[in-house]
Amino acid sequence: MKHTILTLTLLFSIISYSQSDELETLLSIKVGAIGGWASFEQPINDKLLIHLEFGQEFGLYKNLFSSKTEFIATNTLSLEPRYYYNRQKRKENGKSITTNTGNYLALELQRVPDWMTYSSDDNVRISKATSIFPKIGMKRRITNFFTFELAGGIGYQWDDNGRNGIAAALDIKLSFVLFNFTQLRRNINGL
Repeated sequence: MKHTILTLTLLFSIISYSQSDELETLLSIKVGAIGGWASFEQPINDKLLIHLEFGQEFGLYKNLFSSKTEFIATNTLSLEPRYYYNRQKRKENGKSITTNTGNYLALELQRVPDWMTYSSDDNVRISKATSIFPKIGMKRRITNFFTFELAGGIGYQWDDNGRNGIAAALDIKLSFVLFNFTQLRRNINGL
């Protein structure tokens, strides 16, 4: 009987809806125009969270020495503090703030470590690079499980070969929330 109650509680935690003021601890998978990512969001307080992401990004490029279009894929790691500045206003207007939806300011630190790089041309290599981007973004809830993110900013990038310069970031991602740890904790405490 206890296992049945625990199982029902876990299932309920995944599909229930709650409008709490606190940010939620989430584990998600994301897809976008250039790749796929796994992310983890850990709140610091009711307006600030740390967003960690690991992904595989893809691209196509034209080889200058032949007319072939080549394929390349590499991985990325990012650490991003996010400050949500409009959560209270959204709640007062009756808009959803679950699954950390709202508008935010962020400072993304991204690393391309070249751990898992694949290319259709064996002679192409990815330079290990680090980027820092101040960004403004928004996250919107589509359903209990899906969210949409749009963010952008201009920052600075440098690689291990000594090249550096101004770079731009544009995130357009659809997320699927695999696990909402905050909702699970609320449901267990409510037993």
